[in-house]
Parts: sequence; structure tokens; C-alpha cells
Amino acid sequence: MNERLVRRVFYPLHERLKRKPTFQRLAELERSQWLSPELLGEYQFSRLRSLVEFAHAHVPYYRAILDDHGLTPQRLQSPHDLRDFPFLTREIVRTRFDDLRARANLPRVHPRSSGGSTGVPVTVLVDMRRMGFVEAARMRAHRWFDVDVGAREIVLWASPIELTRQDRIRQIRDWWLNSRLLSAFDLGEDGLARYVEVIRRDQPVKMYGYASALFLLAAYFERESLPPPSRLRAVFTTAEPLFDFQRKTIEAALGCPVGVEYGCRDGGLVALECPEGGLHIAAEGMYVEILDPDAEGRGEIALTNLVSNAFPIIRYRTGDVGSLDPSPCRCGRGLPKLRGVEGRRTDFLVTPGGRVLHALSAIYILREIQAVREFRIVQEAVDHLVVHLVLRQPIGPTEEASIRAQFTALRHRARGLAPAHGLGQVPLRRIPGGPAHSRAPHGRRLESRSLVHMSEKGKICVVGTGHIGLPLAPRQASRSPAMTPTTTSSRASIPRARPTSARKASTSSCPGTCTAR
Repeated sequence: MNERLVRRVFYPLHERLKRKPTFQRLAELERSQWLSPELLGEYQFSRLRSLVEFAHAHVPYYRAILDDHGLTPQRLQSPHDLRDFPFLTREIVRTRFDDLRARANLPRVHPRSSGGSTGVPVTVLVDMRRMGFVEAARMRAHRWFDVDVGAREIVLWASPIELTRQDRIRQIRDWWLNSRLLSAFDLGEDGLARYVEVIRRDQPVKMYGYASALFLLAAYFERESLPPPSRLRAVFTTAEPLFDFQRKTIEAALGCPVGVEYGCRDGGLVALECPEGGLHIAAEGMYVEILDPDAEGRGEIALTNLVSNAFPIIRYRTGDVGSLDPSPCRCGRGLPKLRGVEGRRTDFLVTPGGRVLHALSAIYILREIQAVREFRIVQEAVDHLVVHLVLRQPIGPTEEASIRAQFTALRHRARGLAPAHGLGQVPLRRIPGGPAHSRAPHGRRLESRSLVHMSEKGKICVVGTGHIGLPLAPRQASRSPAMTPTTTSSRASIPRARPTSARKASTSSCPGTCTAR
């Protein structure tokens, strides 16, 4: 599709039909990014004050808790006063969901679940105002890399291998918007070879998707000595940390710079990287706090989403660890910066036949089930996947049969044409609560991990355990040993040595972390 036609006609029409104020917000964001930090701070505080006033007037939870603490909206005289307000946690979101819903007439409010990487189900409500801001902030960041709205894109994202009727309708919509979705659930050699052919045919200007999936694609380009896509200007990663070795491989193999996107589907889009390496907070719609910072300024990230009227997100504890960067960015923008984020990473599942599936293919089965409070998925061997469930309430035979049926379907999809190449047994194990050994130092759980990886030559190996909470840094000169993947072959091998977590219901989420498409 002609890119100018998409930019000027089809994309604006699409957003208008969905009642999303995307292009109005984009015009505002293009101007506000050049404001001084002081003026941006004043604008941000006015939005913060408006959100608190709205929450107190229309949201039963906030009205009750603010009144109980004597915290009227008038008490909020500066951003520092927000520290007196109580935190919002995932547990509160789950247990007080209905009380957190705004009693106001907002356009097209719908639920959104987190991507699945914490193993704890979280669902929030979003309206088109919030969705429009996210799209506009992402469009602005892509323009930083000379990639405009309507440019051809390849999206490597969560998508079922077998398409439904609704998926085919989305494919038609994406064609009108110059977007092509490739499934991150099929990342074996055959799948990657097909994706290379799609990329050659479509000639994308940008690529967007999971950091780990884009790294695998770039590693395939490098391993096969393929030339980079001729029109590609930038690759944007989200939903997972981007490690230094992954960035180097993507930039070298695909021949373009990489921009990182950080956020979470429940909290919102937080920050996007510019070509100078600054991880800029989308301050017009997001207020970021660092809780109990250490000597280096690192602490837990708490978010206040300034465009979250349908389900106000105020001082939301993410569980991610990061720090603010007070230095001015060489790009000249007044937007504040994050120095880095220690986020979560999702792992891959490997079948005996060498097929590689993103862990979200299994996570998506569990994240929407209300009875599941937490979960953990472990691939103990190439033919053995174990699902641990912490239940909020008992599940009946019908629901358990449905879960088993979906995992059975995943096994069949993983087999492809070879019946012996599936994931094998998938036992369900109920556990009374999250096991202590599954917690990372910052309190998050190890929920999805594979003890299997595959070398460049296709040899399947069982490896040791590892940890999560590895750093996401926009520009990192070196990496610690914990960031180095354990493989049996070259650096192009699939990094499988670290059992990692994957968040239940965002991707990102989201990536995610990450954010959401």
C-alpha cells in the first residue's frame, strides 16, 4: 500500500473510527517534546492534579481511601505531595477491580490483561483516550528514527500459528495499514527462513516486536550471511530487556539502529529510546517515581498513568527496578530519562524436532483464567512441560479439561508434520502458594522457564538454572557474566541457559515489561 496514502488517509480514518484521538495527541506531543524540563514539569503536574480530582469524583476506591487518609485533591500542591498517597498494587487491582472502575461515560472502555511474565493475573480497563496517547507516543518515537506513520512494518509478536476468522480480518486491516504480523510462536529454522522471504518481499522500513524474537531473527541473518533488508531504517524492541549482545547482533545483521520501548500493559507505556541512546519517559502521559533509591539511585519503579481515567493508575508498583537519569540528552528534547530498567525476560520452548516457540504461546493459555492467581511453567525436558498453578478458588472438571485441551492443542501445533516432535506430557500441579525458592531478590517470581536450549547445529541440550531481573540498558558498553547466554556453540545460538520469567495476566506486554500492541 502506498505509504503516503496510508499516512494521510487510511491510518487517520482507522483511528477516527475507533474514536482514538491519536493524531490530535501526536501533534501535541511533537510540540511538547521540545519544552524545557521546567515547563514540561508544570504541564505534567496539571495533568496529575486533574487525574486525582477525576479519581476522587468518579472512582469509589480512590474516593474512600483518599477521604480516609484526609487526602483531598486540594492537598496536591506539587508532585512531591504525591508521596503521601497510598500505593496501588497488583493485589489491590485484583481484589478491588470493580471499585477501581470509573463511574463515568468514557468512549469504548475495554479490559486489558498484562502480558504474563510475572505469573500473576492482572486486568485493567482502558479507554480510547489512553490508547490514543500510547499510539501517538510510539509514532513520535519512531519519527525520531526517520520512520513516519504509514511506513511498511514487520511486527514479530504474539500470534497463533493457526489463524481464526477474526485473525484473518485483522490481517486485512493490517494490510490497509502497511503492517505485517509474523508469529513469535514459530521461531525454528524453518519459520525463520519463511520470515526472511516475507521480509525480502515486503521490504519493511521498520520492524517491531519482542527483543528476544528479533534477536533470533537477526542471528539467523548473521548465521546465513544474508544481506540486511534494503529499506530497513530502525528496529524497535519491547516486552523484554534488550541485552547488549542482542543489540549488537541486531544492528550488525539488520544494518540499522535499535530503539528500546519500556512499559507494561497494565501500567502503560513508560519510555522510548531516541537515536542518541536516551530512554525518554513519555512525560505528557506518565509520571515515574523511584521508590527507596539506593546510593546509585536505583529503586522500584512506581507509575502514575496520567491518561488512565477509565481505571486510574496512581502510584502503581511495577516490581521493576530502575533509576532516573538527570543529565540532558544530546537529542535536545526536554523529556526526562530513565537510566536503565531491570525488567523481566521470557524464555523459549524447544521441541525435539527443533521447533522454537516463544513462552507466551503457553502463557496466553493461563493469563485470562480468573481462578488462577499465579502460575509457573517449566520445560523440564524437550518432551515434558510442567504447569504449576496457585488457585484463587477451586476449578471444576470442565475448566481443568479446557486448560488441558488448550495445552494439548499447543502440543499438536508444535509437532507440525512430525507426530513425535511435540512438547510431550503437560501435567498440571496445584501448589498452595508461590514457593519461596521461586522468588527473585526483588520479590518477583520465576514463572516460565526452559531448562532446554538448542545450539546452532540443532543439538538439543538440557542446561542448569538461572535467574531473572537482568538489566535493560539503552546503551551499555559491557555486560556482566550473568548477561552472557550459555550455549554449546557460537554466539548465534539460541540463548537458553537462563530460566526466566514471563508475566501472566499486560506481553508486555510489552511489552513488559513491556508494552502492548
